[in-house]
Amino acid sequence: MIPDLLWIIGFYAAAAALAHWIIRRGSGENRRHYVLVAGNHQMQIEWYIRALQQFSRRTGTEIGITVVLDQSTDDTGKIMERFARSHAGIEWIRKEAEYPLTDIAAGLEQEDRVTEEDGRQVGDKKVVWVELSRTDAVNRLPL
Repeated sequence: MIPDLLWIIGFYAAAAALAHWIIRRGSGENRRHYVLVAGNHQMQIEWYIRALQQFSRRTGTEIGITVVLDQSTDDTGKIMERFARSHAGIEWIRKEAEYPLTDIAAGLEQEDRVTEEDGRQVGDKKVVWVELSRTDAVNRLPL
């Protein structure tokens, strides 16, 4: 009798957990893409990315991360290369000196239709543009 009751409780808990996971992951409004503009941020970049990943797991928000290296002369590029190889949804690009950041932003916006709201809306994802050298911009990260 007790083993049967434990099986029923176990299946009920598994079904509730599955339903909760489907609801949190399936809603399109919980999708964000963070574009981090980094210079010489080798001491902070790993922390920013791990904090965003933790935010994603904690809230069920699906995220993507793109890091734009802007005149970086330290090991930030090597760190990003390692992250991009081992984690899905993380990519990085190196900004060339002749292209301003506004050109990179325009390239992101041309992927889909864009409407200006609290952030840039690309398709069904909200794009959050954060220049890590500006303290007010870093405050927009959900850390």
